[in-house]
Amino acid sequence: MADPTGRDRVWKNALGKAVQAGKPVEPSDIADVANVSERMARECLLVMYESGWLERRTKPDGSVRYICPSKLNYDHQA
Repeated sequence: MADPTGRDRVWKNALGKAVQAGKPVEPSDIADVANVSERMARECLLVMYESGWLERRTKPDGSVRYICPSKLNYDHQA
């Protein structure tokens, strides 16, 4: 099996936190846990948003965070 790339780690950690744990995802946090640059984390999260995997929210201070979209169903039992 191939070693996971930085982008793979971003997807895995972002989906784990937002979808499985139900917590908001911030690019800087994902960059840290996935061991990638914040730019790469932001780019991946934007692709995940555009693909429907995450919902994008902008806070009043201009910072961005991502959450699990309400239309996405995750079966915690599977």
